[in-house]
Amino acid sequence: MPNKDGYYQKYYEDNKDDINDKRRKRYESDDDYRKRVLKHSQTYRDKKRGRPKVRMPRINQVKTCQAGDGGEVQLFSVGAFATFVQRSVQSISHWEKQGLLPPTPFRDTRGHRLYTRSMIEAVRDEVGGKRRLFPADPEMSDRIMAAWVESGVPVGTEGDLDYVLAKTRTPAPEPEQQEE
Repeated sequence: MPNKDGYYQKYYEDNKDDINDKRRKRYESDDDYRKRVLKHSQTYRDKKRGRPKVRMPRINQVKTCQAGDGGEVQLFSVGAFATFVQRSVQSISHWEKQGLLPPTPFRDTRGHRLYTRSMIEAVRDEVGGKRRLFPADPEMSDRIMAAWVESGVPVGTEGDLDYVLAKTRTPAPEPEQQEE
C-alpha cells in the first residue's frame, strides 16, 4: 500500500528482482506455501468463471412479483425503463415532474420507482422517435395513463409495494386465432 510519497512503490521497483527470486525459491521448496498459492489461484479463477461477462447493477435487475389476481408481474427499475425508451433517467424524472408521465404506483422499500413491461411499452409507443417532448402534447399523459390502466396497473394507488401489487391485475392472455 503506497503512502503519499510512493515509498513502497519505489522500494518494490528497486527490489523487484530480489523479491520475485525469494518468492520463486519459497514456492519451489515449501510445499505448504505452494498449496496455499495454488488453492488461492484456483479459488480466484473459479470466482471469475462463475460471474456473468456483463454485470448488471442490482437495481437494474428484473424483479418478479405476484400480482393480486395470482399472475406474475415483472418490475423494472427506472434505469432499465430509461434504457428501453432510449432516454436518460433524468428525462424520465423530468417528465414525471412536468406531468407528461403519470407517477408510477410501484415503489420498492427504498422509494425507487419500478415499472412493468406494459407501462414501459406504452410510454415507448407514445414517445416513439420524438427527439423532444416540447411543446407537450396535452393528451399524451392521458393516453399513457389509459394504456397503464388497461394493462392492469392501479394508477393512483399509493402504499407499500405489497399493497399496490395486491391491487394489480395481469392482462388476460389474447385468444389464439385458429387457421381454417
